[in-house]
Amino acid sequence: MPWSELQKSDKVMCTVAIIGGIVALIETIIHMIGFLEVWSFGIYTEIIAVVLAIITILLGVKPIHYTPAILVVIGILILVFGSWIGGIIVLLAAALGIIT
Repeated sequence: MPWSELQKSDKVMCTVAIIGGIVALIETIIHMIGFLEVWSFGIYTEIIAVVLAIITILLGVKPIHYTPAILVVIGILILVFGSWIGGIIVLLAAALGIIT
């Protein structure tokens, strides 16, 4: 979907999704290093969180038709697998996309 067809609010959703993905990626990498380690379910869940953060960034760069619904699922999974702040920002992006 080219940017010319997107509404202004969809551009805001994509921007917030990119920011949320970057924050989730940084937070997960910091968690993998050992800082801010409140709980850990193992390296596999942290790798899943990194992959989900990268998918979120890619959805922000190139949105598809069901991006808000996908962002809700990814946001919840990011919250579960390791990044609180990034997951909340991704859910905020999804809420912005659902409102429009």
